[in-house]
Amino acid sequence: MYWSADRDLTASLVERAEAAGYGAIVLTLDTPLLGWRERDLERGYLPFLDGEGLANYFSDPVFRDALDQPPEENPGTAAMHFTDVFADPSLTWDDLGWLRERTDLPIVLKGILSPEDARLAAEHAEGLIVSNHGGRQVDGAIGAIEALPGVIEAIEESEHDCTTLFDSGIRRGADAIRAIALGADAVLLGRPYVYGLALGGEDGVEAVVKNFRADLDLTLGLCGCASMREVDRSCVIDASDR
Repeated sequence: MYWSADRDLTASLVERAEAAGYGAIVLTLDTPLLGWRERDLERGYLPFLDGEGLANYFSDPVFRDALDQPPEENPGTAAMHFTDVFADPSLTWDDLGWLRERTDLPIVLKGILSPEDARLAAEHAEGLIVSNHGGRQVDGAIGAIEALPGVIEAIEESEHDCTTLFDSGIRRGADAIRAIALGADAVLLGRPYVYGLALGGEDGVEAVVKNFRADLDLTLGLCGCASMREVDRSCVIDASDR
């Protein structure tokens, strides 16, 4: 979920997710506004401005009520309204109490890179995701895998039980094993399955997942582990210690 500047819209999106059977609300913290994305600027292409990829908004009753015409009749104006309400840069940690009051689902905070933010996330949510948004928000930001050990240490020192997930750069099974070895409870696979979807639809996604799992299984064996439960810090070394 991206927290909208329109609180009623945010509440509606949460209610719809819960009604649809989702098991958690994953709140993205690192996109209060879009970063400087040179590739997008060079190509002059942002699909949202063409009304593409906005079905969750265009179908939302609160979003539609704010428009003079339905998105089907005037998608351009609807897209411009989306840009106006997409995000709320004024949010603070205290605002999470408002979200907590509106859902019984676990809340997972995505975009954590610092130990201090990890401690705060553990106080406010059931889970967090160590992520630098695929490197697309702040150029030169610390790599998520570099941030992971510090986040894990902060969570272990806190008084709160917080599931720690990891994304940003998971492309192969070996990537997943490195993240698990450094303390992540699980990893999230983003762009690879989308590439498979673009090239081959459902069959493409299935092929990506099967290849990923095969690489994971082989790497696990090559590390001398019989299962993922045996993966720990001993499976990796810090290059700076060599």
